[in-house]
Amino acid sequence: MSGTPSKSKHEMPSSYLIHGALCTAQVIFGISAVVGSIGLPSFHPLTFAVVRESFASLLLLLAAHVVSLKAGRKGGILSGSLKDFPKFVVCGIGLFGSQAFFIIGIKLSSAVAASVWQPTQPIFTAAVCMVLGWEPFSFVRCVGILVAFFGCAVMVLGGGGSAGEAIGGDGADNGAFAQLVGQFSFFLNCCGSALYVLSSKRVIKTERYESVTVTAWSYVVASVLMLIFAVLMSLSEGISTFLCSDCSKSIWHVPPSAIPAMVFFIVMTSSVSYGLITWANKYASGTMVIGYTVIQPVASAVVIQTLVSFGVYEGCKSVARRFLENEIEKACLDLPDMFTAIGSIGVFFGLVAIIFTEPKEEDLDMEVEIEDEYPSIDEAEGLLELAERNGFAEDPDNF
Repeated sequence: MSGTPSKSKHEMPSSYLIHGALCTAQVIFGISAVVGSIGLPSFHPLTFAVVRESFASLLLLLAAHVVSLKAGRKGGILSGSLKDFPKFVVCGIGLFGSQAFFIIGIKLSSAVAASVWQPTQPIFTAAVCMVLGWEPFSFVRCVGILVAFFGCAVMVLGGGGSAGEAIGGDGADNGAFAQLVGQFSFFLNCCGSALYVLSSKRVIKTERYESVTVTAWSYVVASVLMLIFAVLMSLSEGISTFLCSDCSKSIWHVPPSAIPAMVFFIVMTSSVSYGLITWANKYASGTMVIGYTVIQPVASAVVIQTLVSFGVYEGCKSVARRFLENEIEKACLDLPDMFTAIGSIGVFFGLVAIIFTEPKEEDLDMEVEIEDEYPSIDEAEGLLELAERNGFAEDPDNF
């Protein structure tokens, strides 16, 4: 018997659900920028990443086991094939690269630089997919990606809103070398995000796992890599100081005041957002999945304006005044401005172009090589049950 997985009988979910999942995930990322700015005091970025990914892994594994059992996979999170392990390693490397180098970049460079880099992810992803023939070339799609990117650039360089996740502290005043390392880190961050989306799609296409299971095992690999990376970096006091010049305590110190924000990042940013992205990745092209990153700065700007308008938090000007008068140290939020509105228009039209040029499923050519020589655990158990019902298992000669 061939090890080729049987095709799923589930119907294609509504396009509204797919787009809604992608939009929701990026809105959460946008909110995370605000939460990180006001809720996470300065502490070592790699410690933040290790704590976040470790707890997110446990939460995702529990959710994946429950979902897999409900889907009829008797092994739960252990169902599937060991031959997929290398694919999960690649997914984990993508997640690790995305999150580790984003955190390093934002500590060494600035939140504005991070905001400009994030919307380049659709460009990287679209280029890879079109060059490898996984998606058909579309001139309108390419123009839409560029329009959305320049919309984001206008928005963040103009001073309003920010994209992506932010960790307490801003390296805008670091030296030239730190800025250079920070920019290169953002490049690796964007490459990692694209790698995760494209590699996780290959695992999902095997139909041996629920999407949340793919996210969970990818996070397990990423958390192990992050721990190893953090331990290696901590061995050098010079590197630790370089990565976090404003950290006054040990690299492993977690300020108690950061716990509420950490919970938000673990539950919403890591678990919910990446779960939604991986689920939508089963039905949408890689370019579409990553294309929604352009929503991040818009979401951040809306949240900031809402908080300041309702008096929940203060903007930069009022905080600066209080700082001068009372020496109160507090993070500030840049209010949206004219550039935010102009950039949002570009983001909207660019995203519309990406959505309406989405190739049909039959036009996507991401081949998944099936190398199994033996059936998976679930398939083997199913064959055994079928044999017992038909009486074949009672006579050894039948085998």
